[in-house]
Amino acid sequence: MSEVTRKKIPTLSKSRFLAGLQCNKRLYFECFRRDLADIMGSAKQAMFDAGAQVGQVARGIYPGGVLIGYDHFHHNDAVASTGTVLNNSSIPAIYEAGFEYDKVRTRVDILARAGDGVFDLVEVKSNTKVSEEHLPDVGIQLYVLTGCGLETRRVCIAHLNRDYVYPGGDYDLSRLFTEEDVSENVLQLQSDIPRALQAMRLALASSDPPEIQVGRHCSKPYTCPFYDHCHSDEPQHHVSQLPRASDKLLMSLEEAGIDDIRDIPKGFQGLNALQQRVRDCVVNGQVHLNTHLREELERLEYPIHFLDFETFNPPLPLYLGTHPYDVIPFQWSVHTTDRDHNLRHDEFLHDGLDDPREMLARSLLQTLGTSGSIVAYSGFEEARIRELANALPQLSRDLLALLGRRLVDLLPLVRANCYHPEFHGSFSLKSVLPAIVPDLGYNDLEIQDGALASVAYAEMIQPHTQPERRKLLRKNLLEYCKRDTEAMVRMFDVLSSGRCGEC
Repeated sequence: MSEVTRKKIPTLSKSRFLAGLQCNKRLYFECFRRDLADIMGSAKQAMFDAGAQVGQVARGIYPGGVLIGYDHFHHNDAVASTGTVLNNSSIPAIYEAGFEYDKVRTRVDILARAGDGVFDLVEVKSNTKVSEEHLPDVGIQLYVLTGCGLETRRVCIAHLNRDYVYPGGDYDLSRLFTEEDVSENVLQLQSDIPRALQAMRLALASSDPPEIQVGRHCSKPYTCPFYDHCHSDEPQHHVSQLPRASDKLLMSLEEAGIDDIRDIPKGFQGLNALQQRVRDCVVNGQVHLNTHLREELERLEYPIHFLDFETFNPPLPLYLGTHPYDVIPFQWSVHTTDRDHNLRHDEFLHDGLDDPREMLARSLLQTLGTSGSIVAYSGFEEARIRELANALPQLSRDLLALLGRRLVDLLPLVRANCYHPEFHGSFSLKSVLPAIVPDLGYNDLEIQDGALASVAYAEMIQPHTQPERRKLLRKNLLEYCKRDTEAMVRMFDVLSSGRCGEC
């Protein structure tokens, strides 16, 4: 163990406390080596921004409050301002109240007066239910508030109500949010907090990060921002790449001293058929391709349409009749090929502020017509079509007619019949494509995955987005969605020829 050398360690915050609960090495890096963190993508930043927006809307549940506007760089000012507001009993609530106790800083989303000098502590979450990982979040807040001498009546988590149906106009906050009293659960955590803080401070007092092996804690409850750094020495074919590997299997491999798929002995107990296939392909450096796949593809009916949707799922519903996190398709791409391999491309991208679904559905029906197989990759497109049929009863019959025998999901066919060592355990389109069609990828595009497409669309439809920026975003979205269906066409050509690339 490293020698304890630091005389002064950083003050902890709520976020640092939660980081330490996940892994003290993560906490150490958060405090001393932020340069090692993975680059935060725009999709993750958009998720944080959406959470902040939900938090702002939730303040309306407790109207008339005062916002403590200082950022985390001015925490002492926030604490002083909070103290001033607390002394004014006419103010019913405080938003982002600042406190510090036992060298732990925290900000409380909503601190509402409950009468007789007691308060309700309300943490706002953009989730649709309370999760286990939320409890330490409010637990450390209660610890600090209690240490500061505040008496709490309730500790609540306010989260979005998935059953809320947006009627248009202003949100009905009493229905948009659900408040759950978690006081009893959080009180049970209080006795464990001092011990956890002591362990964290001991780790931070060392001149070196704690020696903690990588494991499931690296991605639970959230993916650690230092994941890539800590996994940089992993073998190319790490055992975690075994599809759907259970904790029991990974533990067995760890106990056997095996971290590389290539070192798994033949007949190792606990591997299912797919995992055994992955092991054999990696060990032997060979591609597995079952002739059944080619036979299935030969059954498709021409013209064959390759379909891909792009969607976004705003936590705060935007359109009449939608719920929080409803998946809203705003774009599609279709490549159509006939028996003579003539290829046609059609596309749709909604760029107005109104609900895109009816225009999208009508244009899609016109393009797909009433004949020919429709090829998608994963069940995502089928789910969206069913949702469109439910939301648009006037088009329901025609939309549902796209399903059944017409719609063919390429993903389960690939999973059941094909494996290339360069899949690295994943059957996603982004993993399969470069192995099967190495000359086609996404690196030349500004938008390279669906999460980024969602972010780009949300920005494009904002009223304040400048016309030139909107034009660029539209171009990037069209290029990305087109690439997805082009990828399926190229994969279809390779797989239907009985090939699957080379190792």
